[in-house]
Parts: sequence; structure tokens; C-alpha cells
Amino acid sequence: MPIAAPAPQLPPQPAYPYATQPVQPYYQYQYPQNYWEVARTNKINNTLTGLLLLVIGVLISWIPFAGAIGGIVGFIGAILVLVGREPFGQDHVRNTTLALIFFIVGITVTIFGFFYALVYGLSSAIGGGSSSSIVAVFSIIFIIGGAIFGLSEVLLTYSLQKSPGRTLLWTAYAISIALGLVNLFLLPFSSGGFWTIFFGTGVFLFTGFLAAIPAAIYGTAFYLARERIVRHEIPPPMTQQSTGKPPW
Repeated sequence: MPIAAPAPQLPPQPAYPYATQPVQPYYQYQYPQNYWEVARTNKINNTLTGLLLLVIGVLISWIPFAGAIGGIVGFIGAILVLVGREPFGQDHVRNTTLALIFFIVGITVTIFGFFYALVYGLSSAIGGGSSSSIVAVFSIIFIIGGAIFGLSEVLLTYSLQKSPGRTLLWTAYAISIALGLVNLFLLPFSSGGFWTIFFGTGVFLFTGFLAAIPAAIYGTAFYLARERIVRHEIPPPMTQQSTGKPPW
């Protein structure tokens, strides 16, 4: 009976000097609790500073020759309010985002409308058109652009306000539009007449002083919103931190 040949043996494998290391579990990085507290405090302080700048900017925005400075101060304040919006809730985040959109749209409409009115005015002047119609086109464009831009002023602090503050915001918005309509009806008839009294900015003396009314109302509303933060009425307390997410 034939004897089966032994199975071939594999040569011994060399021993490596290292052993397989166990796979370490993945841990998501967690920010320390005081990090979120500091970040939240910084955002609240940004909002406080922004509201103060908004009050200052809007109160001097109607003054002839100083309106541009007030606009710059108010613009910086609005940016700070946008930067510090998260601790004040989702409604405030949504409204400030809408305010930014309305601001961009209002400025865009005003700029493009201005150039359209400029081209229209040049073509009308060449064709012998009346100056009153040209001025009326400019007025309509600024009313539309101002109405869109005014919505951004209302929405920027709307969620920070109580009912009186919201009423003030809408009142100031309505008065601003009404003053624009006054300009629309007065400008075409002002040439050579009693109403031809202008500031250097091209605004009537009459309506220029009246513009202080909505400015004062806006300033009061912004001040009321700031006082709510100073008195710790808002924002709400910091919530329990979720994994990898800020606690607001």
C-alpha cells in the first residue's frame, strides 16, 4: 500500500517587532462650557454697541451735511447687530437676514433707478422735455428705494421690541414714506416759487426739518430695544449645549 507524501510546509514567517494597535474610538471635539459663555457675551456686547451706534446714526442722519456721517455710523451699528444676532433667537436671526436682503435690494433699486432717471433726464432735455417731469421721476425712484430700505430699518430690531417699540418702528416708516410723497408733489411745482429753498443735499428746508420726526422715532425704538438688553429682559438664558453646536 503506497504511503501518502506529507503535505508541504510553508516556511516560517518572520516575527515583526510591532504588534497591531487597537483602533482608537473617535471623539468629537467639545468646546469648554466657558467658551460658549464668552462667545455669547461677546455677541450680546456687539448688539449693545450696534444699537447705540444706530441711535446716534439715525439721530444725525437728517441733519444737512452731516447725514452721510450718520449713515456711516448707522451702517456700522447695523453690522454689529447682525454679527451678534444668534443669542436672541431664531426670529431675530430671520428678521435680521430679511433686513439685510431689503437693504441690498433698496440700495440696488435706488442706484439703478438713479441712473435710469439720469438717462431719462438727458434724453428729455435733448428733446425739450419739462424739468418738472424729470424731477418727478427722481422722486418716484427715491420713494420706492426708500420704502424698500425702510423695511430693513423696521426688521433689524423688530424681534427685540415689545409692542410699543414695534408701533414706533412702523410709525416712523409710515412718516418717512409720507414725507417722500410730500416731496413728490412739491418738487414739480417748486421751480422759481416759494418752495425753492434747498439744503446743499437737495432736500427742501420744509421737509428736511420734518425728517427729524421719523429719525427721532426710530432712535427711540432702537433705544428701547437696547434698554431691554441692559435690563436683562433679553436674550433668553443659554440652553443646554448640543454636541458640536453652540448653545443658543
